[in-house]
Formats: sequence, C-alpha cells, structure tokens
Amino acid sequence: MLHKIIAALAIGACAIGACGMATVSPAGAQTLPDDIAKSKVLRVALNTGYPPLEMRDPKTNEFIGFDVDLAKAIGKALGVTIEHQDGAFEAMTPSLQSGRVDMIMSGFYDTPKRRPMFTFVDYLKAGAQFYTLEASKDLKTLTDLCGKTVTTQRGSSYPDTIKAWSEKNCVGAGKGAIEVIVDTDLGQQLTNLKTERAAAAVQGLEAVPAIIQTEPGVYRAFGDPFSSTLMGIALQADNAQLRDAVAAALKKVIADGTYDELIKKWKLDLSTYKDVSIDAGPQP
Repeated sequence: MLHKIIAALAIGACAIGACGMATVSPAGAQTLPDDIAKSKVLRVALNTGYPPLEMRDPKTNEFIGFDVDLAKAIGKALGVTIEHQDGAFEAMTPSLQSGRVDMIMSGFYDTPKRRPMFTFVDYLKAGAQFYTLEASKDLKTLTDLCGKTVTTQRGSSYPDTIKAWSEKNCVGAGKGAIEVIVDTDLGQQLTNLKTERAAAAVQGLEAVPAIIQTEPGVYRAFGDPFSSTLMGIALQADNAQLRDAVAAALKKVIADGTYDELIKKWKLDLSTYKDVSIDAGPQP
C-alpha cells in the first residue's frame, strides 16, 4: 500500500506564528560550528513514509519529498552536503540529543513541550486533521468520533492533541472519550482503517491531501484541521550558532525563489510559511 502512495506522489511530483517571533540575521551573516565547517557535512534525521515530505522513490530507493529538497537547498546555501539518516519517528529525538545527527527535519512540530530539549527554525504551517474511509457514512460530524477509536503516529504530538480535543468536545459534553492507538508508520495506519480497527486516523494537514489523492474514492478528509502549529527544523537547544546559520540559509532559499518552487512542486500551498521564526510554534 505505502509503495503505491509513494509511487503516485513521485509521479505527481489565528495567523500562526504572528506572536513571539524572533528575528534572524540576513543570509550569510552566520557562521557554522567548527566541526561542521570542517567536515562540510550536515547530518539530518528523517523518517520516510510521510508523503509528501519524506519518502523513498520506489524506483531508485533514494530519499524524495519537500523536506528532502528543502534540506538540500539549505545545505547548498551553507556550502555543506546533507547526509540523511532514516529511522523510526520516535528514534529521531534521542539521535539528536546524543549528537548522532545535527538536526531533525522530518515533519517535526515546534511545540512548547519540545523546546526544553530543542530549538527550532520554523518553515511550514502545520496542524492535525482527521481522515477516514469514504465508506464510513456514519461519521458526519467530528463529535461522531466520541467513544470510538482513532489511530495516529507514534512519537508525534498527535496523541496529546487528540486527547485534548476529546476532553473538550467529547468528555466535556458528556460523551465517551476517543480511544487513541498509535502506529509505527502510515502503512499500518491505513491497514487499521481498512480493517475497521480504527474509525478514523490523524495526520498533518500537509499529508492528508497526499494520502487521499493516491487512492481516489477510498479515503476522505473528515472536518477541518483541529489544531494549528508550526513545523520546525529541530536542533540541540544549546546550539544557537547552528540554528542561526540554518535560519539565515533558509531566508536565502526563500529570497531566491527556491522555497516557492518546492511548495508548488509538492502541492503544499496551504502550508506556506516564510517568516522563518525561532521557537514560535504554539501548543497544538
């Protein structure tokens, strides 16, 4: 199933952050940490299988997607080579904390809960959205999910976001709470939907359209996004030097039009965010 989604995408290939933004210096004004400047390699953690941000090309097995392309453009602006390290979503955090990678750029939300550990360069609007099977005609409004099971991504912020929504809209209204199960990848999530183990699933608003378009008539978005946040490039909290260098490079990529080209290529118009804010993501 997942390889079909990736293949199709490869062929097809509150204003958030208005408050609390930090400014960054013009591109080129920042210098890289000595170890990266010497090696000319920037190690980036990602978790493939999250279209259209990071996937593997089914023909070449190479990394493709918006995050992959944007990371390469940032690397070019910095004069370094990007070395991607693929792994489980929940493994990215310890990889960055231990120094096995220099940053995370893989559908990773900038949330207050994560900022004691990391600092973020924000580059996309994001948020959580339910989707379900087209055949699930009993689901008409979001509160129809009260008392039912929903599946989402392990290691993400989505379980907490679903729980908060359920507490307010289900439990607060005297209805049953939503039960959340977590999956390791998108393929397992789709299987749980089709086998009716889960009534609905949650992914980012940036990913749901890509999932739906690969199997027309099978899935549908369910309601509007129910949270708003920012997607960020995560770096170690004490590495302001690398953060500021990456932010300056991102501003350069935006200024030269590359960012807009990649947004168009991967059909992410609704997620466009050019403010390059620092640690500005709200609680989703």
